[in-house]
Amino acid sequence: MLAFYLSLAQTEAEKGKFERIYCQYKNLMLSCAYSILKDESLSEDAVHDAFMRILKNLSKIDEVDSPRTRGFVAVITENAAKTIYNKLNRVKLIELDETIPMDENIEQSAEQNITAEFIAEKISLLPDNYRSVMTLRYFNGLNDKEISDVLGISHALVRKRLERGRKALGKLLGGIIDE
Repeated sequence: MLAFYLSLAQTEAEKGKFERIYCQYKNLMLSCAYSILKDESLSEDAVHDAFMRILKNLSKIDEVDSPRTRGFVAVITENAAKTIYNKLNRVKLIELDETIPMDENIEQSAEQNITAEFIAEKISLLPDNYRSVMTLRYFNGLNDKEISDVLGISHALVRKRLERGRKALGKLLGGIIDE
């Protein structure tokens, strides 16, 4: 299967980078997909879809062996698996209430020391759809359009998930951030 993906890469540098990604993350991707789909064949389909998306977004990956790339690959795989799962089960998204109150205590936010690790921990507690867009935006540095391409969702949905994700994160942080 690797030969198929390599035939789609345009340059030798892309082929080398993709081959390293394939070898390093293939098992992780299968594991991520299987944890959602609970079916080996469907998991392989999800991983194939994820590799195709990775190939389309290969220029966004700087270092193959980095936590950022690992997260990027995992998010793409999870979303590919969820897409398959949703198609099979015809699950409809339930819109969340948009009016989540946030405390606006500026003095408290200035006094508290919020580290990136602390925020990353709180982001990991968010629902999957918010966590994936927040991770791609704030840890991978992608813009709305790039996130839309990677996840295969509309630009408007990316913006809405980012907005709701920030509100949910603000609630988790006790209202100490405001974006």
